[in-house]
Amino acid sequence: MSQENVEIIRRANAAFNRGDADGWIQDWALDAEFRDLANAPDQGSVVKGPEAIIEVARLWLSAFDEFGADIDEYIDEGDFVICGVRWHGQGKASGVSLDLHQFDLYEIREGLIVRGTAGFKTKADALAATGLSE
Repeated sequence: MSQENVEIIRRANAAFNRGDADGWIQDWALDAEFRDLANAPDQGSVVKGPEAIIEVARLWLSAFDEFGADIDEYIDEGDFVICGVRWHGQGKASGVSLDLHQFDLYEIREGLIVRGTAGFKTKADALAATGLSE
């Protein structure tokens, strides 16, 4: 079952990197929650529901050229998938480059993402957030 969860995240990430916000959101539950630990000042740190989650994606995609997330590690923890992610992009207005590595955590139930948390500084921090330990 958990390898299926990794595939859900892989598929969602591919859609996001194509700039396909609708494709990205299709694997999220109707009551899903997304938390960004390093959110932009003009965005809330927690949003709920597909419309709010997709709006966050659209804001990031509209602010950056070549914006994407390259996942270099998938850690399968049952209902949780932790991803080592390199986020990158070029600010459309500012020209500022974004290039950071962090760990993002997704909780999946019945084939849908019910909670996503982006922005953990370490794998250990993301793992601790699952309630599991290394």
